[in-house]
Amino acid sequence: MNKVFTFLLLSAICVQSYAQQQYSQVFTKDDYSQVKKNVKDQDIANINNATLQQAARQLKEGSYPIQQRLRAYTNYLSPKTLSKQLKTSPYSQYENPTGIYFSEGDEAIVWVGKTNGAPIALRVTNWDDKNFKQQDYSLKEGYNTLKIENKGNAYIQYFSEDKVSSKKIAIHILGGKVNDVFELGKHNDKDWDKMLANAAGPILDIVGKQVQLAYAVQSLKENAPHQGVALIQLYDSIIGIQHQIMGLVQTKRVPKNRMFGRVIWEGFMHADGIGAAFHDNTMKDVANVPNLRKNSWGVAHEFGHVNQVRPNMKWVGTTEVTNNIYSVWTQYSYNSHSPKLERERLKDYDEPKIGGRITAYMESAFVHRQPWLTQAGPDRWDRQRPRDWGGDHFVKLVPLWQLQLYFNVAGKGNTWENKNFYGDIFTKAINAAETADKQDSYYQMEFIKNACDAAKLDLTDFFEQSGMLIPIDLWVDDYTCAQMTITAADIAAVKQYAAKYKKPTTPVLHYITANSIDSYKNKLAVSGIAGAGFEKKEDRIIIQNDAWKNAVAFETFAGDKLTKVAFVGAGSEDVSKTIVHTPTGTTQVKAVGWDGKRINVL
Repeated sequence: MNKVFTFLLLSAICVQSYAQQQYSQVFTKDDYSQVKKNVKDQDIANINNATLQQAARQLKEGSYPIQQRLRAYTNYLSPKTLSKQLKTSPYSQYENPTGIYFSEGDEAIVWVGKTNGAPIALRVTNWDDKNFKQQDYSLKEGYNTLKIENKGNAYIQYFSEDKVSSKKIAIHILGGKVNDVFELGKHNDKDWDKMLANAAGPILDIVGKQVQLAYAVQSLKENAPHQGVALIQLYDSIIGIQHQIMGLVQTKRVPKNRMFGRVIWEGFMHADGIGAAFHDNTMKDVANVPNLRKNSWGVAHEFGHVNQVRPNMKWVGTTEVTNNIYSVWTQYSYNSHSPKLERERLKDYDEPKIGGRITAYMESAFVHRQPWLTQAGPDRWDRQRPRDWGGDHFVKLVPLWQLQLYFNVAGKGNTWENKNFYGDIFTKAINAAETADKQDSYYQMEFIKNACDAAKLDLTDFFEQSGMLIPIDLWVDDYTCAQMTITAADIAAVKQYAAKYKKPTTPVLHYITANSIDSYKNKLAVSGIAGAGFEKKEDRIIIQNDAWKNAVAFETFAGDKLTKVAFVGAGSEDVSKTIVHTPTGTTQVKAVGWDGKRINVL
């Protein structure tokens, strides 16, 4: 054995033994959690370490917060290992919050129980302000003395690279200030209010079943008083929805590890290698239970970035798209009466209107036949720029949303129902072998094939209509641009693969929206009287939907050419009417039923 290492090891053992022997007349346990019943004040005064002396005095008085300082810490799988298994970004690197807040220069005494050889460390992280800083302090069994070099909340790093141990490690932290940790299932809203009132630091650690947060105490006081339980339960629900979509629930692979969200002091919202980040100014939305339930999009979006399965569910042009599969479904799950894409007012090719994003999509895809990754919309009309081609990220989301609506909502009670439609797709994506040499087009084609497998239907007509299964040979925009090339041969191969399945019952799956679910679900026939049931204006007709029952969309034609498409309810807050544009040269407007039947409106 190296002589220097032997000397250091023996020195550490001697220091530990000396500390324990020196104060054995005061403390009854090596972990400094209890003093002798008849300990004398002078014996405590003789302790030459201020941190231990204060602890001994408080223990004698009965005021020492032993439950907050002496905890048993749990082992978790390494976030890096888990991210490789799930093909996601890392989950929380801040499991095991200690509830202790340190100031720069604090002395800490940390007693560590049996580690069984596991490497552990104390991590101190500054979430307090924009000057993010963190440092790990290695811990050994027994007595540890540390000089804390940076302020912040403290966490115990107890991760395993492979097999997770069921053995907990008891750790007693002396020094710093008690900030506490709010834990779902352990604490209630009275505890929440007490923690917010008495927090020693500006950031509170909040632990749920599936998510962990580090948010500013002051903002929590302002936005979530008396609502700690409801707040973390709502976050758990948001993450639970993502795990459902990812197929982790159905395959029983929901990880023990939690996702992590924290406050930031610059920027707005983002996701990174740490987790999801939300500026303190957003807490009125993300830390307010009613507001978050009403609009969960941003939170689901950023955590969705962490949960993007890459590269199989995140190829060029989709970085800001496939994560929104989570967002759009979460938003609908909480507010089905007000689906985001169908109700938001945005400009389409004609004017700002309710549902403008979807009408923009339908014109870009069905009329102009733009490839999916380059479809124009309210956030991106300039499809071609000097360096690349691109499209509206939310427009690109529409067909992915339509599939969820059809199989999960309209499918209820029908032969095509599959509540785990995306779960089946994500499971194949997670399980897929590494394919480092593949082009981005490969993943788009694999997604289409996996969707057909999940549905057990030939969905190629839908994907062709959407622009996902048409030729493209363009340099495509994303955070990192890349070439997207889909050839006629690629398309033929996918169609041949899907041909083993039958076609969907509806030939107009590409027209489904949250407004027309019942027509698809209950197979309701379209009806109306030509020339009636609408108000005619110079460049449009405004259809009364109760006069054109069960229409899922309206098509405008100039001769045989499709010129405009309006999904039912476009332009209407309550789906009572539909604005159908009739540009110069219009010869017909047709109402479309779920079964593809078309009848003349004019």
